[in-house]
Amino acid sequence: MPGFRVSRRDLALSVPVLGAFVVGAIAYAPLYCFPLFAPQFESTFHTSRELGQMPWTMFLLVSALASPLLGRAYDVFADRTLLLVGTLLLAAGWAVASMATDVAFLIAAYGALLALGLQLIFVGTTTVIARRYAGATGLALGVAYAGPGIGVALALPLAAGLIPQLGWRSAAVGFAGLSLVALPFVWLMTSGSAVVARGAATKGAPGEGAAKGATTRGLHETAAPGAIAASQEQVPPGSRTRPDALRRTLRTRRFLILLVGAVGIGCIDEGIFQTSSRHAIGQGIDAGFAATLLALQCYAYVAGQVVGGGLSDRFGRRYIGLLCAGLVAIGATAIFASNGSLLALAVAGNALYGFGIGATIAIRSAAFSDVFGGHNFGAIFGVIAVAYPAGGIIVMNSGGILYDRFGSYWPVYGIAMVSLLAWSAALVVAGPRRHGFRKRLRSARARLPV
Repeated sequence: MPGFRVSRRDLALSVPVLGAFVVGAIAYAPLYCFPLFAPQFESTFHTSRELGQMPWTMFLLVSALASPLLGRAYDVFADRTLLLVGTLLLAAGWAVASMATDVAFLIAAYGALLALGLQLIFVGTTTVIARRYAGATGLALGVAYAGPGIGVALALPLAAGLIPQLGWRSAAVGFAGLSLVALPFVWLMTSGSAVVARGAATKGAPGEGAAKGATTRGLHETAAPGAIAASQEQVPPGSRTRPDALRRTLRTRRFLILLVGAVGIGCIDEGIFQTSSRHAIGQGIDAGFAATLLALQCYAYVAGQVVGGGLSDRFGRRYIGLLCAGLVAIGATAIFASNGSLLALAVAGNALYGFGIGATIAIRSAAFSDVFGGHNFGAIFGVIAVAYPAGGIIVMNSGGILYDRFGSYWPVYGIAMVSLLAWSAALVVAGPRRHGFRKRLRSARARLPV
């Protein structure tokens, strides 16, 4: 039957996103239980808070240093092979962590095996989905990135109950086994052919002789019809004129501006997520309720990924991105202003912040795909991926130093707000541009029931 054939086709098109969703959930959920593991590490090895945070600091540092090489690897080697390697590295990292007899072993597990494994998953998921869903990356990446949010939201309350009962070593062994469950879903993520959204094809830059309807291999804006393409940006002195030249791309002002904006997102996300629960406990909120708030933040993050990414496909990355940046500012302010007698404010703040940051991260990756997509996208995104852990290192270390001096996490809030301004400015100045916003808005209003 025709309807049945259409359903099968739609199902086939959704298989890679489904695979990416599950792989992301399994990869991220254990790692982002670190706020629960850190006090256990400090107690087991009798270390200071600063040393107890060192495994996560090394995780972020190695992630930043390795990202460019891992991104280039996705331009050279099969994505399925690299994703499988990443999954196995995660399993090995948790196995090593479970046997640690000193903090040094934890630093090695987080800083080498887990960092390389997760970064292979992160870069691979982004490149695989962006290449298969050109022109609809906002929604596709939003759904794929919802996996980590769901995984972390489910894992946090479970880990909060199991770690004190079974011990953190048993939890690490369980996470090692869970990582292996992702292996068959890697096959699903890398199956099928590319899905190019209608209107995603673009003409090459003037003088390049691209055939009509051919997709640009250098800088392009598949979700920004009518904009001045990045491939027409003035070439820096001494660069080659080919629009797909990697060195030329990395030297453009547009790339550098978006790179700074991406550092800002790393500061916001890592700073608020890693410190909000500890800040809440310091403000008189029960530890169990603080863990629930963190889970709520993750569920809202998932909604933001899907809704914000989809809306940015329709109305443009800049408009929806700025709206979501406003939600991040309001939510983060509510989180830090709440206390034991203002639990409703804490709930609302975590929900708003989670939605806003989830949408922001989906829009970030979709914007990078719009502007920098092409056969060098793996290497380009690998360089950009340095920004997130770099931002995390900045905010976590400076926040820790300022906490030791002032006894408060409010400085982290200040860093996050400055970083939010940096990302918003970068999105406005260098993000993909989509004309006709008011016309699309009128069209959307006309469809609403009277």
